[in-house]
This record gives sequence, structure tokens and C-alpha cells, in this order.
Amino acid sequence: MSKLIIWNDILKPISVYVNIQSTIGSVIQKLSDHKANIVFVKDKGSLVGYSTMEILMHQIAQKEDLSQPISYKNDILKVPQFTPVEFFHNVSLIIGEDANGEIVGYTTIEQARNKISELNLRDLNLLLHGAGVGIVRTNIDYQIEYLNETAESILGLHRSFLQFRDYKMLLTIDKNLDRVMTGETLINVNASINFKHTVGSFYPLRMEDKIKGLIHIFFSREVFEDSVKELDFVRNLNSDLQTVYASSQEQILVIDESGKIIRVAGMFLHDFWKVDNPENIIGKHISEFTRKNIFQPNVFELCKKQMKKVTSIQDSMGKSRVWSVATPVYHEGKLEKVVVLSRDITQERSSILDQSDEGFQPLQDHDDLNINEKQLVYRSKTIERLVVEIKRVAQFNSTILLEGESGVGKEVFVHHIHSASPRSNKQLVRINCGAIPENLIESELFGYEKGAFTGADKNGKAGLFEIADNSTLFLDEIGELPLNMQVKLLRVLQEREVTRIGGTQPKPVNVRIITATNKDLRELVDQGEFREDLYYRLYVIPFSIPPLRERKEDIFPLAIYFLEQFKKMYDIKKSFTPEAIEVLETYAWPGNVRELQNIVERLTLLGEGEWIKREHALKFLYGEVQKKKTQLMVLEIMPLKEAVEELETQLIQRGMQKYGTADKLSKVLGVSPATISRRMKKLK
Repeated sequence: MSKLIIWNDILKPISVYVNIQSTIGSVIQKLSDHKANIVFVKDKGSLVGYSTMEILMHQIAQKEDLSQPISYKNDILKVPQFTPVEFFHNVSLIIGEDANGEIVGYTTIEQARNKISELNLRDLNLLLHGAGVGIVRTNIDYQIEYLNETAESILGLHRSFLQFRDYKMLLTIDKNLDRVMTGETLINVNASINFKHTVGSFYPLRMEDKIKGLIHIFFSREVFEDSVKELDFVRNLNSDLQTVYASSQEQILVIDESGKIIRVAGMFLHDFWKVDNPENIIGKHISEFTRKNIFQPNVFELCKKQMKKVTSIQDSMGKSRVWSVATPVYHEGKLEKVVVLSRDITQERSSILDQSDEGFQPLQDHDDLNINEKQLVYRSKTIERLVVEIKRVAQFNSTILLEGESGVGKEVFVHHIHSASPRSNKQLVRINCGAIPENLIESELFGYEKGAFTGADKNGKAGLFEIADNSTLFLDEIGELPLNMQVKLLRVLQEREVTRIGGTQPKPVNVRIITATNKDLRELVDQGEFREDLYYRLYVIPFSIPPLRERKEDIFPLAIYFLEQFKKMYDIKKSFTPEAIEVLETYAWPGNVRELQNIVERLTLLGEGEWIKREHALKFLYGEVQKKKTQLMVLEIMPLKEAVEELETQLIQRGMQKYGTADKLSKVLGVSPATISRRMKKLK
């Protein structure tokens, strides 16, 4: 069984330290004396970087002066020695530390990847050894770097003889191995060495998107032909794969070179195919379904025509949508089959709101391309339950309060409530209470009579309550409403009538009130910044919109939805790679849906080529996070105990965003998980 690899397993001891003022000549001498290629640079006893013979040679080439101080790099990351290995962006060298912060060793990222590959290959060997599977690994020059005991046994040659010999020269084979070094896989190839006949496959060995050699996995041909069907290994592997396929959330489709569907596994998308069982499509040609316009486009034909992996959104008669990735499989240079992985991205419970441009929408930016106001997109059970509750409440006139962080899409839910209510035939009216000057907000809400004040319209003006009569009034950022206006708002809510500024006659209004805030209103009440009686008037039906990091399932459909909208908006061709989607799904999204929308727009416009790749997502996400990182701080004078608690609160909140669990965070902060859990409960 494969074990968890920790940094301590792959660290090497540091043999050479030098001072930051050391000269090139003295450091080269030290490297020579210690037969090393790397030195670690200290300044006042602290490690500040490292230098290599390559860096020094480049420095000498720039200026032939061995007496000048050395150059060094500082792209170093320090990690606890007993933590699991994980790789980081923009880091070339890892320093391991013990529990006391003392340096115990180092490794470069490239060395770490190679070591992990070797350890994984060793574990794979243990799994395959009992099944009689031989493994040989070579470098890019075909020199044998590794072979397992089974390979020695099958070939009848000891590893001391085979290691570092040219495998290509030793093999008798009717295939060109150079094809493997260009990325091709050779399946079921007969080969022989030392008069031993084998059957197996050659795979390119990829590291960091580069081919670094090949792997040959093979059986003794005699044993293989006699007993492969009876091998427990094959039976168990087949059973395991079937279990994996059956539990997959994707539909796995195998299509032969003629377009005939030969296998279906995983989750069968019956709404997409318009048939109940996968047996109804096996044996049929994929073109039958596109010709009948059951779905479009034919991703198989796109893949076959372009001769490369293709990603596409497929629509099934306007009712079902899937995101499909079609990958061609070649054998001896000919297309053998196409494997299509499809995931359902149908917005089954979405609500497209076609809002008219006519009518009054106060203080709304004329940016009608704010696309997350148009459609509610989700897949998570959390939002599904929330939408069910919202639809139920929307039928009545109860006041609703939406709470949630900035950017979670509270206004989208407001539109959803209004469109599901009996008032949907009237225009939704909205106002941002924090965006209007205090001296104007009263006239905006309640209106004024002619001559009410200097500069007033000679005909007077209706307020938002009057405009929203028999409709819905959305008060955004209600926590920003001034205290004097809170009193007047409370009266309107109690009396259900409004009096214009300068007027004497109240006018009855029938308005459904929805409010939203990203603040804790209860805390504002305790601080005397929000009226308690108004709080209870608004806190009738509260809904809390969870942040995007707590509903990761929604990231994928939202990203696809935004991409499709921006593609239409800018008339541009773009598609996500699966690796890019994985990056988006693992990001914390402190800015929530709004941040995701902005990032997708940026990726659409600034990403090179037709594909949004993993490196593009990493650049736009984590590069910016580093720039936006702020220091922990206390912004006002307060008792020391409270200041310490405030800093601890900030540290725990930031740590939970980064590490996700109290267990992981406790190891970083050096406290028990129970301490973190207690503090999180207190924060909640």
C-alpha cells in the first residue's frame, strides 16, 4: 500500500553555508572542496537564499571579477519536515525545519518531483509484482534508470548489468521507440531481449509537462498467453475499475473510429440522450443523434477533425446541457477510438429574469451586463434548499432580510424572489442605502411636494415607496441607513403609508420590502448604530446566503455560465481545460461570485489562445492574492486583552480560509484543534 510521502523522506542535508558578503572566487573554491553544486547564503545568521555554480558562472560572464560578492536567489519556501509533500507556485527550493524552527535539510522542486516519481513507482512495483508485471523506466536517452525484480526475472538479466545501458539498443522490436518520446503510447507491443519474449506497452514519462523518458510495462509472453485471463490481478483490476466507473459523476463514452458508440460507463445522462438506458445507445452511431438534432454539436466529429482533445458545451434540444471533453486515442498512427467525458451542467433550477429597461430603477449603474443579476446558477444542495424556501416565502408579502458577505449574489436572489411572487408583473425597485448622500436619501425614499425646498422640482416628485406601490422595494446595504432615516422607515413599515417632504396628507402604499446587508445587524444594534425596533421589523424572514467557498459545487457551473456569457458578449472563442477548472474549484474566493465573474472575464480577454489553462488560472488568482495580502492589525486604541483577541480572530479567520480545517490550522499555529474549534464557535 502506498504511504503518505512527507518532506522528511526526500530532504538532503545542507553541506555548505556562506556569508552574504562572500566573493565568487571563495564560494567556487568551497563548492569544489565539498564537491557540491549549491551553497546556502546567510546574513547575520539567518538564511536568505542560495546560489549555484550556474548562477555564479552567469555572474562571471556578466563581469569577470571573482572578487565581487556572489549573486543569489531567494525563491525558497520553508516547510515543517514532517508535513505531507505538496508543490507550490513560483518556488524552486524547499527548506525543511524541525519543531524548533531549525533547518534540517533541503530539496529542489525538480529533485522532489523525481524522488516522488521514484517512490510512487516503487509502490506501484509492489502492487504489480505479484501479478508478474515487469517495469522498466528510462531517461530521454533510453538509458535504463529503474527496473523492478519482476523485470529482472522475466528478462533473465541482473539489474547491475542492465542499469544505465541503452534500452533501445538491447531490445528487438518492430516499433519505433522514438514515437514514445514524442508523446505517443505503444499498446500491446511484442519485444524480446536476451531471447526472452515479452508483450506489453510503452508509455511516455511526463514530468512538469515535459517528456523525460519512457516506461515499459510488460509480461512474459508465454505466461501472458497461457494465463492472463485467469490472473486475479486482471479480475480484481477490472472489478475495481467497474466500481470506479459506476460511482463516477461523469458520463464516460467510448466511440470507435467510425463513430459507433461501443461503451458507456459512469453516470448515464438519460435526459441528454432522451433514452432511459445506456443499452439504447450502444451500437448506434453518434451522428444519428446529432442528425435528429437531439443534441448539438457532434463533439466526436470535432475531435476527429481537429485530431486533438476538444472541449465543448453540448445542448440537448434546449433542455439539457453537458460539458464534454473528447480525447482521441491513436494506435500506430491511426485513430482507434475517442473517449468522451461529460458532466451535466444544466441549470435545472435557474431563473432567467428578463427585466425591462423601462420604469424607474434608482441609482442602478447603467451596466446591464452585470450578468450574475440575470440568472441564478447553482448545483449545491445548500442553495437548492435555500431556493425551495425562497420560492415558498415569495408567494406571501412577508418582509425578507438577506444576509451574506459582499459578492455572494444577494441581488440575484432578490430578483428571484420578486419574479416568483404575485408582484412579478410590476417593476422591481431598488436603492443602495449606502450610495446616496444622507441629505438626499429622504427625498429619494419618500418623495417631496412642489416647493418643499430650494431647488425642488416645481411639480414635486414621487418617492420610491410610491413608485414601488403594489410591487417590491429592495433596500440594499440597509445597515448603512442613517439613524434619523431609520425612524421614518420604521413608521412607514408600521403604518403602511408615506408622507412626502413638505406634504401633509399621507398616502397608503402596498409595498413588499426586501433588505440586504453584509453586516451583522444584531451587532450594530448592540453598538447603538441600528434601531432595535427596526431590526425586529426587518428580521421577519431572514435568509443567510453562504459564501462561495462553502458551496464549492457551484464554482464549476458558475464559471461555465460566465464564460458562455462573455464569449457571446465579446464574440470570442474560449474553453476551460479540466485542469483550469480544478484550480478554480480549489481557490477560496474571498470576493465570492462577483470575484469569480471578474476572474472569468479577465481569463476570457487576457488568456492566450483558445484554451484557458491551469497556468492562466494560477497566474490571475494566486499572483493577485499575494499582492492583496494585508498585514494583521488593530486599527484603534483598545485594551491590550481585546487587541490580542482581535489579532487572534483575524489570524484564525485567515488561517481557516487557507487551510480549511481546524486540524490543519492547529498544526500551523501550534495549538490544539480543540482550541481552534472553541474559538470558531465563539466567532460564529
